Amino acid sequence: MNYYEHHIGDYAEATAHLTFIEDATYSRLIRKYYATEKPLPMDVKFVQRLINARSKEEKNAVISVLNEFFNLTDDGWRQERCDHEIARFKDRQIKARRSAEGRWQSSSAEQILSDSTTVSVCDRNANALPAQCSPDTKHQTPSTNLHTPDKQNNGVEKKNEGTSNLGPAQIVQIFAKEGINIPLDDERINEMLRLDISEKEVADAILQAKDTRRRASSSTPINVGFVMAILKGMRRKSQTNNPCEDIWWKSNEGIDAKGKELGMRAQGSESYDAFKTRIFAELRKRQEAVNAG
Repeated sequence: MNYYEHHIGDYAEATAHLTFIEDATYSRLIRKYYATEKPLPMDVKFVQRLINARSKEEKNAVISVLNEFFNLTDDGWRQERCDHEIARFKDRQIKARRSAEGRWQSSSAEQILSDSTTVSVCDRNANALPAQCSPDTKHQTPSTNLHTPDKQNNGVEKKNEGTSNLGPAQIVQIFAKEGINIPLDDERINEMLRLDISEKEVADAILQAKDTRRRASSSTPINVGFVMAILKGMRRKSQTNNPCEDIWWKSNEGIDAKGKELGMRAQGSESYDAFKTRIFAELRKRQEAVNAG
């Protein structure tokens, strides 16, 4: 992302208590977040290096801002507002690309004359007259009928009870109920099919997206890209080998237990956030050693 919306009022209200250096640090962190379109690394020292924090005061500002405005997850340091804006940017990007492709792709329409079928194809011509090349839009409206028989199942209608797998038309219908339009040929539908999601998972992801917007006091409507990101996160968590492994860092008791498991202890007056950061760094170091081996 080379551009993002900066809401001066919201930013000023959220950062009024910050020192001059902390404010500058926060600004650099979110610019790096948008530029890379991904969470900041778990290793605080690496984050400090990314934004060129050199003095002791600057490095401490990085730690303070991360702990206040970001959430440490297994993906790195996440910032909800940044995630919202990145998802919205990617959604607009996909729509713009699809619109451009639609303007330049050749269109075809089938015409039935007596007993034979003649296919009329318009030449790829950016200057073609609408009367010559405009396809009949009624043939492009995606069917969202949930009761279309499954031809591969001898015409037996598939029923969705919330836990069964969804088809493209059903996914379109679920989003349509939320006022979100997504065409059948959208590449994100194929992503959802590959995830083998259920109706309940989509509904839960949409609710989570709405709740996240509400907690962030954002009036931005949810979109397919944001819901898709949540679905992927939900699937990663559901497929983890050890469910407890995903939540140890969410409580002080879990942090202590994880530290003990790794043979690590909090240092002096070290806070739980700082200890948690060291544990994540150690886990990443060990994983890199395993990968290298």
